[in-house]
Amino acid sequence: MPLRDDDAASDDAFIVSSESATDLGSEFGFTPSPVSSDIPPPPADALATPKPDHVHGILDDAPDSAEAREQMNDGVAVVTADGEAALDRADGAASGLHPVAKLAQDAPSAGAPSGDADELHRDALVQSLPDVGEDTPLMAQIQEDARRRIQLRGRKFPRPASTRVITVANQKGGVGKTTTTVNMAAALAQAGLNVLVLDNDPQGNASTALGIEHRAGTPSIYEVLVEGAPMVEAVQESPDVPRLWCLAATIDLSGAEIELVSMVARETRLRSALDAYLKGRIEAGQEPIDYVFVDCPPSLGLLTVNAFVVGREVLIPIQCEYYALEGLSQLLKTIQLIQAHLNPDLHVSTILLTMYDARTNLAQQVAQEVREHFPETTLRTSVPRSVRISEAPSYGQTVMTYDPGSTGALAYLEAARELAERAVVAAPGGDITPNDRPAPGTANDHEQQSEGRDAAAEALAGARGDVHHDQEDK
Repeated sequence: MPLRDDDAASDDAFIVSSESATDLGSEFGFTPSPVSSDIPPPPADALATPKPDHVHGILDDAPDSAEAREQMNDGVAVVTADGEAALDRADGAASGLHPVAKLAQDAPSAGAPSGDADELHRDALVQSLPDVGEDTPLMAQIQEDARRRIQLRGRKFPRPASTRVITVANQKGGVGKTTTTVNMAAALAQAGLNVLVLDNDPQGNASTALGIEHRAGTPSIYEVLVEGAPMVEAVQESPDVPRLWCLAATIDLSGAEIELVSMVARETRLRSALDAYLKGRIEAGQEPIDYVFVDCPPSLGLLTVNAFVVGREVLIPIQCEYYALEGLSQLLKTIQLIQAHLNPDLHVSTILLTMYDARTNLAQQVAQEVREHFPETTLRTSVPRSVRISEAPSYGQTVMTYDPGSTGALAYLEAARELAERAVVAAPGGDITPNDRPAPGTANDHEQQSEGRDAAAEALAGARGDVHHDQEDK
């Protein structure tokens, strides 16, 4: 139980000892192993609810803003009577270093990369975690989450040689397309990369999760697709995540497919706009975009076709349930049609298992089936079911900012790291930069469209018919 000093603390606050930190492991990320049982008590003024000026990080790594400091998940907790918790990272001179911080500071450098202080710090923190037996699964999970946090803390992801344009698609709804789009984008942006999200879904859920304004009348992807407006006029920066931009979707997009039917180059309008935007950033002296994520609606229409034409890679989120496997085969057929007629550079580079519940045999069997059939493209990381992931959009945030220490945030951060570090599976002809593509209106572009449009339309119509008949059979 927490220890309370009534002489020093107020009636509405008490300090948690290192012995009771085990009970709060899920709240603060790890369970520290004490260096000594004789750690001197902190002074009386350290028992009050901490203020921003009194908050410090382990080994002077405190973030600059109070908001960021509140998101740190390790330290000694000060818990008020109403149940709210805050972090108390008091000065080493005043209350002594946190036990894990002291171990990190005193740890030997043997085995650590030469000159890499960050790796030394991470290794020391991991080594300081106590051993947990298999008879305590909850504590084992807490320790595993702590180890994952430590390994990911402060890491910068590799920057790709050219812009990676990734279409996040699955013809089945409710599998986590939008959730995966916004959280992968936020994770990469937090790792120092420049990321752009194209919200190509009329529901506009990706715009909501990123805190982007998308009321009717707001410059959006509709104006870009239908009216030919420059993308730079509609792109907005996320208020919560630096280096993350979004092209919002408004309710106007719901009628775009009807308007696109009669337009010239209807399948390549989004690609043309994106190429012009990326080229314009470079000409303006801005940093290039490293990743572009395109969120798709759960349907097969011109909006989805535009998303497949603009992309070079496809990321498929798969819910760990049987119906998701049924929809996967149809999605792969659609991608093959796009490859054959509209975008030969398109390829499936990544499959991510979402809503994974390790307690059920079904989820384990689905995950096993997917990994057996797609061993090279399926990420090792799977995203678990998480209340925090579901709650975050209601606050206009991704889980990466809403609760960065949660299991769901860790999973998406690991998935983003894996995506960034794995090599791009090159399609025939290799990955191309925007400037390498045939410009809209050129001979190559018209030739490709004239040869492929009719065949693609016929094939896609047949695909829609197959899906319709399958639903009638059920």
